[in-house]
Amino acid sequence: MRVAVIPAAGSGRRFGGKKQFFKILGKPIVEFPLEIFSKSELIDAIVLVLPKEDVGLGRELQQKFPKIAAVVEGGSERQSSVFKGLLKASELNPQEVIVHDGVRPVVELSLITELTVALSDYGADGVIPGVKPKETVKEVGAPLEPGDFLIKKTLNREKLILVQTPQIFKFEVLLECHKRAEKEEIVTTDDSAILEKFGYTVVSIAGDYRNIKITTPEDVKIAETFLRELYIEGE
Repeated sequence: MRVAVIPAAGSGRRFGGKKQFFKILGKPIVEFPLEIFSKSELIDAIVLVLPKEDVGLGRELQQKFPKIAAVVEGGSERQSSVFKGLLKASELNPQEVIVHDGVRPVVELSLITELTVALSDYGADGVIPGVKPKETVKEVGAPLEPGDFLIKKTLNREKLILVQTPQIFKFEVLLECHKRAEKEEIVTTDDSAILEKFGYTVVSIAGDYRNIKITTPEDVKIAETFLRELYIEGE
């Protein structure tokens, strides 16, 4: 069995509200990935992670997307929300798990297939999508003023990728890594980083520049353009 865990429990402090429920093309952002994962024949069940006060809304989403097997209350940070989702998913005894940010609406079915195939072909513990930085990337020192930094050095962008979701893992490996991270008070912003921390193998495959994470209001306009191409012009 292969389960998708979709963390969408953020408070949207930088956005100015719960971005997962902000509407694009008349639909809450979180519904776009739910629709794609529901359509995928490679996904057997979905565990949706929402803020405590919105778990009731998740029950309504279950009516619309029956593949949602459970809706659970999230944690204070993304990592704890994913962990709670994994603990619930363990009741389904999955062999593999795909974790996808609920605020990444521009995801295609083909990427789910590519991740699944790569996990098998490479014999890795996890596979993630990534894209090459388009701009020069520099390492900075302590801030001089808000937004101003002293430059330390320029990094070789040929050895860098910008990591995206969905990310696929062997279920027991990811769950065990999350348990260890919680015990050792290790906090990361990315599930694959937890595997790296404990010496497991992670492979990167080509991502999609359109697969942006909604973080600021400006991102909504960009995502809307891409979604129009996929859902309207592509019809």
